[in-house]
Amino acid sequence: MSGSGDLVTGDARVDGWLTELVGRLRSAFGERLAFVGLHGSWARAEPREESDIDVGVVIDRVDTEDLTTFRAIIADMPDARRVASGIFVSVPELQALRGFEPIQFFYGCNVLHGTLEGIIERPGRVDIREHIQVTASANMFHARHYLLYPHDWSKAVHKLYYPFKQCFYALQSWILLCEGRFVPTKDGIIEQLTDADDREVVRVARDWHELQQDREQQPLCYIELLERWSRNMLLKLRADPVDPTRSS
Repeated sequence: MSGSGDLVTGDARVDGWLTELVGRLRSAFGERLAFVGLHGSWARAEPREESDIDVGVVIDRVDTEDLTTFRAIIADMPDARRVASGIFVSVPELQALRGFEPIQFFYGCNVLHGTLEGIIERPGRVDIREHIQVTASANMFHARHYLLYPHDWSKAVHKLYYPFKQCFYALQSWILLCEGRFVPTKDGIIEQLTDADDREVVRVARDWHELQQDREQQPLCYIELLERWSRNMLLKLRADPVDPTRSS
């Protein structure tokens, strides 16, 4: 994975913002800057009006002074409070993460500077499976907590945006695991899926803001969907163990 620094969102405002950010990072960190990549909705070419600009930045190390420097860079960027988001991490920290955590660095990312080659390995089948497993188990217990113990479901359901979003990422990994190909967008994922609950959790993640009134009218349906999808995904994984020697 390497990049020439070309910016490819197709939106002049965002591309200009990214060009300025990468320039400031290069000036501040010099050769210490190992990698910059755009991920999230802009990288997937499916941004919304309220979408952040999500940037992953990797440098050789991170200390308190570096955090201060990075914070100052972001604070000076145009409209930073509304649009700036992402990850700032050191090479050793990246190497210490679980194998599945850099999946989006490799598969869902437009490279703006540098490379991860020689820094971390591309996630393998065992890593990809673990990503799905961790997401499904966390979401299952999250949803069951709301289902089993006294809660105001009309309030609890609005806290499930990120769990549903994580379902989308997990289903990206599921297709990658089963078919060896990465599908970047929510619409693309929905087209590839045949299971009704798989399709529905991605639709909820895609249309979350438009579904606010529906969530308020039938919150239990959303909580039960999240629990059911998570439970069934864990059972799918159990029925289909992964051979770690088999390549994706």
